[in-house]
Amino acid sequence: MPPLSRKSRLVALWCSVLVFIVGTPLLIAYSQGYRLDDALSLVHTGGIYIHSDMSRTRVYLDGEYVEANGTLFKNTLIQNLRPSRTYEVWVERDEYQSWTKELPVKRNFVTEAAVLMLPEVFDWEEILSTTTMNVRPTATSTATTTEVIAPRHQELTELFEETDEQFAVTYATTTIELVRGREVATTTLYSVLEFPDWLQTLATSTNLEEQDQVRERDGIVTWLTDGNIHAAWGRENDSPPYYFCNATCTPMLTVDWAEDITYYDFYPNRNDVVIVAGSTGIYAVELDERSQRNIQPFVEGSGLSFRLTKDDELVVFDGEHYRVTTW
Repeated sequence: MPPLSRKSRLVALWCSVLVFIVGTPLLIAYSQGYRLDDALSLVHTGGIYIHSDMSRTRVYLDGEYVEANGTLFKNTLIQNLRPSRTYEVWVERDEYQSWTKELPVKRNFVTEAAVLMLPEVFDWEEILSTTTMNVRPTATSTATTTEVIAPRHQELTELFEETDEQFAVTYATTTIELVRGREVATTTLYSVLEFPDWLQTLATSTNLEEQDQVRERDGIVTWLTDGNIHAAWGRENDSPPYYFCNATCTPMLTVDWAEDITYYDFYPNRNDVVIVAGSTGIYAVELDERSQRNIQPFVEGSGLSFRLTKDDELVVFDGEHYRVTTW
């Protein structure tokens, strides 16, 4: 094809310059959260990002359907929201407990939250205390069966008897005394809590050595005091997680339960949810208190305790029987 004329090239050049001059500010404004409203005026917007490990959920915003998540893409980003107001996010899935949160939206900012959804019904396996063992016949006897202690039951019994704290270090002291003219050595074991260097400031300010059930996950440090859980951000040189911050960031979150919490642990693979045992049952509880906390039951009833196995199985003990579930 013949080359463009000088005039055509000049027209193309000036058109490109005009597009650049007009388009660049618009792209910058778009990247900073500005959008055109119905009156074609630029307005600030914000967004909400929902973290989820659940597939096939349905997401609603202020009662309006947003999307259904698939198997691969489970998170949800809701954009172009008017700032300086609060939105109700609702997530549901068949046969699971629903999750809801009222989240504030700020201009040029994406508010984050993480879904907590437990099954409505759990499949429980009861672990029997004994099992039947076949006894082989001998020359003078016939084959018989006998009841023996079940290994799995014994394993869970030992799990509930463990009392080691996460930061406990065991030391041994040896004393020697004369008994009837002979030296007798006596060794005594004792445990103390020792915290890493990055945790020393928080440990000192909160007197962690004197607290009960001190735990840490991903920089979140928790402990039990007067039947309530306290959570603090331990890495003072790093920014705290989003759920510690609303208008400003708070140094500590408290799960102030209506009843005394007797035992708790972090929810598997998360640092923003704890599992608690109280006088009415065992529940999963969000640490995030920016709006109402989502509290979802595993099992309800009195006199229950629990432990998590290394495989993240939940073991519930009612004083007589062990029940195990996964979800």
